Amino acid sequence: MEKEWNKGAVAIYFEDAANEKFIKRNYSDTIQGVTPEQVEGFTSAVEALTIMPASYTVVVEEYRYNR
Repeated sequence: MEKEWNKGAVAIYFEDAANEKFIKRNYSDTIQGVTPEQVEGFTSAVEALTIMPASYTVVVEEYRYNR
């Protein structure tokens, strides 16, 4: 079987202290092989646009397997 990259996404969780919960925002269509520095820069840029602080970021990569 051959592993092939399909797609990726970045999910940023913001802390909503007033309501004591986290708010998740998904950003799809990431590039293959995104680096930690790229993720950190993207998270910082998005966080600068909001009033809520980013708590953590998750990178999701999907692969498919071909015969």
